[in-house]
Amino acid sequence: MALNALAAVALPQISDPYDYALHLQHNEGTKMRRQDIQLRVLARNGDIGARLEVGRRYLLGIDGFPKHSSTGIDYLTHPSVCDLPTALVLIAECLSLDELLLLGQQEALRKAALAGSALAQLKFGTYLLTHTGKKSEAAAYYARAVDGEACAAKALAICESVGDSERLPRILRLLTDDKKEKNYAIVEFAAREAQAAGDLPRLRLCVHAATALMSKPTSAISELVVALVQLAEHANASLQGIPVEFIQASLEMQNGHGNLDATYTLGRALSGIPCGPIPSSSLSDSSNLRKGTALLLRAADAGRDEAWLHLYTLNADHRCSVANPQMARFFLEKAAECGQTEAQRKLGALMLRESGSIVESEQAIGWLYRSARQGDLHAKQLLNSLVLPVSDSAKEANVAIEELDRSDPWLAMRLRLARHFGLTKLEALAVNPAEGKRPWGLVVGRNPFIAQIRLAAPRAIPALSDEALTDLERAATLFGRPRLSGSDSEGDLRRRSLNQRRAFERHHLHESMFFATAGSVVLDSFRVGPKWAFRARHTLQLALAA
Repeated sequence: MALNALAAVALPQISDPYDYALHLQHNEGTKMRRQDIQLRVLARNGDIGARLEVGRRYLLGIDGFPKHSSTGIDYLTHPSVCDLPTALVLIAECLSLDELLLLGQQEALRKAALAGSALAQLKFGTYLLTHTGKKSEAAAYYARAVDGEACAAKALAICESVGDSERLPRILRLLTDDKKEKNYAIVEFAAREAQAAGDLPRLRLCVHAATALMSKPTSAISELVVALVQLAEHANASLQGIPVEFIQASLEMQNGHGNLDATYTLGRALSGIPCGPIPSSSLSDSSNLRKGTALLLRAADAGRDEAWLHLYTLNADHRCSVANPQMARFFLEKAAECGQTEAQRKLGALMLRESGSIVESEQAIGWLYRSARQGDLHAKQLLNSLVLPVSDSAKEANVAIEELDRSDPWLAMRLRLARHFGLTKLEALAVNPAEGKRPWGLVVGRNPFIAQIRLAAPRAIPALSDEALTDLERAATLFGRPRLSGSDSEGDLRRRSLNQRRAFERHHLHESMFFATAGSVVLDSFRVGPKWAFRARHTLQLALAA
């Protein structure tokens, strides 16, 4: 109990950390001014003049007060003084422009400028120039400050006579020379705000100013340069005069810091690959395929899936120094697995061109189908080339199928599939939908009733619509049901053919409404990749070149 009481007496109740520091200095024998302590006491007791003076001294770090901007702001934004023009002017005049921006005092700066402070008007005009680019508004504030600030007249002349690209850097140099402002910090702050807002013109203006103010990028500025390149690429815009050397140095620096965007961009630039509308020559002063390929591989491995397709393009080009057909195929497969639509289309086209078996054809169609589902027009055209055409009288055929469905649902379903997948009469009557259904379409299996090998070979056919897949799912369910032999209305192929012929005669239907017509040579071209590639060569060339 006695110890606690002693501690309570020995330790003073001091809430201000700087007051506590002064208390420690006093206990250690450091000499301090009594009037400074008295000034703090007055400020705490509500004396407005004392509060303003304490705030000023903290902002400037003078007369026995350490420089501590946030504490000075606390004093000058106290409810008792926050609306006083004197407090606003002190904030605006005692802090540099970059400090005002970092501490979020833009509104105090604006009010101080409106209150008539020439220095605040000079600073606020520069703030407007960096954050809005509106030279007319900036010039109006410079004009107001002319009588009180000598360099305001120079700033006004620059604002009115110099072009957009040089105006901001020249004014910032002027303020640096005359007012010791940190132009780098001002530009960086404005650029970061522009980046956060997605404001490409403003970010480009700030980065251009940075390139004029410094010979090489800092870490912070290099990060903003990378952000500018990304924003320009996505907005389909150019970089408008940012020096190539500065951009490349920024990309190199950020790549060294592990910035994935920089790695991917630099890899493309060194490989001669444009970044959207930005040519590689605007990002790098020379090409280096080996280094570029290595950077693209690093970016791809880190999750930038688009890089796999660039690696394929480089390695598939026999004229390229890093050409490697085996690696090209590997990169294409990686890109396709990552969901790249173009890669899925090209991989499917190449696999289908080389296919020699039904398994290879199925794999190829699977890739083309995935690409087509993502909207790739070339993949859709390749899939269309694998489906035989059927009569266009869809409405009449659908009415007939609905009529047949009442008496023979199995035949009606076969006719639906025949129209969706371009089946010949023999294929339509022989196919087993339950066994042939695939996520992407239908496989017509080998027909044991046909002696000719070429006519009996299986064929993979893609679904060209969601309706085709829906009907295929229904068909698989219908034909997959176990049925007793006595209730089996289909029978063997001969009986199915007989039922179909009688139904067509009864309803006065023509086979061309439902079945495709093709000879053995045409059907064989669907089963053998090189033959299909020759028949669809124009469509294939477009798909591989796009």
